[in-house]
Amino acid sequence: MAGWSEQERYFFTCKEAKYVKGRRANRATGAGYWKATGKEKPVAVSVAAAPRSQAAAVVVGMKRSLVFYRGKPPTGKKTDWVMHE
Repeated sequence: MAGWSEQERYFFTCKEAKYVKGRRANRATGAGYWKATGKEKPVAVSVAAAPRSQAAAVVVGMKRSLVFYRGKPPTGKKTDWVMHE
């Protein structure tokens, strides 16, 4: 199947807000929480332009690394679990 040779795959979803009118994402679970680390980085795809022209990169989203902590903030214990959002 064409397009499945890439090393990374992305799944897109809407963020759930932590507060009704807020922008902060809710990353809590029953056992702990995910804490964002580092800066957001753009996710781009190549889009073919008109014939005989070069492909252009289009940003389709942002990604960020998160680390899982067991317990409740701010006393949660850091684990080895890492997720890329």
